[in-house]
Amino acid sequence: MFTMSKILSLLLSYRYVFIFPLAIIEGPIITIIAGFFVITHVFNPFIVYGLVVLGDAIGDSFLYWFGRGSRSVVHRFFGKSINKQKLDEAREYFTTHHHKALVMSKIVHGVGISGLVAAGSLHISYKKFFFTCLGISLIQSAVFLLLGILFGHAYQQLNTYLGYFGIIATVVGIALIIFIIIKLKARIR
Repeated sequence: MFTMSKILSLLLSYRYVFIFPLAIIEGPIITIIAGFFVITHVFNPFIVYGLVVLGDAIGDSFLYWFGRGSRSVVHRFFGKSINKQKLDEAREYFTTHHHKALVMSKIVHGVGISGLVAAGSLHISYKKFFFTCLGISLIQSAVFLLLGILFGHAYQQLNTYLGYFGIIATVVGIALIIFIIIKLKARIR
């Protein structure tokens, strides 16, 4: 398991080579930490920004293609809880509201992975998926890099706040999903 001191040590030792794979796995906290190192002149902000956005785009694409390739596995895993009508409703929502669905998937950390995998599983256009996620990543990475530059010295406290935000966002996301399901069931009746 990586501790924060181990991550810092690896970042200082391997610099940009280490930022990229970590951005694929856990971009927000790495971006904040790299932002702190920008103000200490260890990293160039433009290189960090490019690597983080690229890593995030690759991570999102991996989840999309995983969902697209594992559709039958998802159906077998969820069994009777997924029927054709539910899939059609989810596909329609992702097709007509793909920006909303992907923004929620990218911002709400607890819902995030499942939303990106669902987009692939539902065969949403990869072009729409990619450019929407890229736009969100450009904004999100800039915000996290700026947070790192301004408040990077408090990275552990920011990591705690990101955890709280993730919990709150997950609860809100689940509540929204339940609300949407209830509204869709009410329309069907």
